[in-house]
Amino acid sequence: MSTLLIVGYDPGTTAGLAIIDTKGSIVFLKSKRGFKKSEIISMITERGKPLIIASDRYPLPKSVKKLASTLGCKYYHPSKPLSITEKSELVIDFTEILSNDHESDALASALKAFKVYSKLFKKTESTLSSVGLGEFYERVVESVVLGKVENLNGAINKILTELRKSEKPVVIKKIVEMGPKDKIIMKLQQKIKRLEKDVEILKKYNEGLKKKLRTRESYYKKRIARGMDLGSPITIQKNIDKLKERLIKKESMVERLKAFRKMGLEGYIPILELDEPRKAKDLHETTGLEDRVVLVNKLINAQILNDYKIKALIAPHEPDEKILERVNFPIIVQKDISIEKIKNILAIKKQEFEEKVKEARKVGFAKWLKGHKQRKL
Repeated sequence: MSTLLIVGYDPGTTAGLAIIDTKGSIVFLKSKRGFKKSEIISMITERGKPLIIASDRYPLPKSVKKLASTLGCKYYHPSKPLSITEKSELVIDFTEILSNDHESDALASALKAFKVYSKLFKKTESTLSSVGLGEFYERVVESVVLGKVENLNGAINKILTELRKSEKPVVIKKIVEMGPKDKIIMKLQQKIKRLEKDVEILKKYNEGLKKKLRTRESYYKKRIARGMDLGSPITIQKNIDKLKERLIKKESMVERLKAFRKMGLEGYIPILELDEPRKAKDLHETTGLEDRVVLVNKLINAQILNDYKIKALIAPHEPDEKILERVNFPIIVQKDISIEKIKNILAIKKQEFEEKVKEARKVGFAKWLKGHKQRKL
C-alpha cells in the first residue's frame, strides 16, 4: 500500500501546500500563485495516498472540504482558528525551509492534524508490530481514520478474519460419498486448523507483550536509579548552579529595566533587538514586549508580534502590502530614523519617534483595515 499522507492546504490567490507522512516527516512543501486544483491533486497523489486534508481555519473553507471530497479523505480543522503564536510554535523547527506565510500556514495545518492523530499512529504501529502484523499498518490506520471500523481492535480483528478465510481448504483426494461421521471429522479438522492459526497469532502477541514488559521493567529500573541519586552531592550542586544562573539572569533583567526607565526620563525610547518575530516568546518572557519598540532583522511572520501588543516595529526594509495588511502596529523603516547606542542599548529620541509613528500610521492603517475586512469575510 502507498505511503499515507497528511496534507496541509492554505487556499487563496497564492496557495500553500504542505505534505507530511504519518511519522511527521515533511514530504513536500510549495506555494504558488494561481495554483490549479488539478496540479494540487497531482502533486499529492504522486507522493502517496492522501489520508487527511487539514486547514488552520474555522469554519473550514469550502475549497479545503471539496479537495478532501475529491480525494476521498477525511478533512480536519481546529475548533477555532489557530492563533499566530500556535502556528509559529508548530513550525518552529522548519523555519529555514519556509519561504513565506502561505507555506507556514499550510505546514502548521498539517502538523496540527498530525499532533491530533499521532497517538493513534504510534499505538497502531506498536500493536501491529507486537503481533507480527506490521505490514498492515497503512491499511489499519486508513480504516480507523476514515471510520470504516469502530476502533483499532475492530480493524485488527477484521484482518485476522480475512487471514483465516484466505487459508486453503482441506483437499479430499478420494471422491467418496461422505457419511455423517465423515462430515463431523472434516468439520473438526477445519476447526483444528483455525485454532492452530489462532495459537500462532497468540504466540506472537504473547512474545510482543513479554518484550514490552522487559522494556518497561528496564525503564522503571532506570527511573528508580535516577530517583535514588536525587540527594547525591553532585545532583545538589547541579541544582544550586542552575538556581545561581537563574538569579544572575533575573538581576541582569532588573538592571536593564532600570536603564530603560532612566532613558525614558531623558527623552529616549529604548529598542529591543530581535532576529526574527518567531523568536519573540523568549524575549517577551525575559524583558516583556508589551508597549515596546522592537527592531527585527527579518520581517517574515511580522504579524506574530500582534499578540505581544508592541508599540512599533523597526524593519530592515520597506514592508510589502501583505505585511501591512496583517499587522496592527506601525512599521518604521530603519534607514528613515536615527538610532543611537547608549550604554550598549539601542535607543531613539522620543520626539523623532512620535513623528515617524504618525507617518507610518498614515500608510499602514489603510492597509491594515483592508486586510482586517478580508479576514472577517
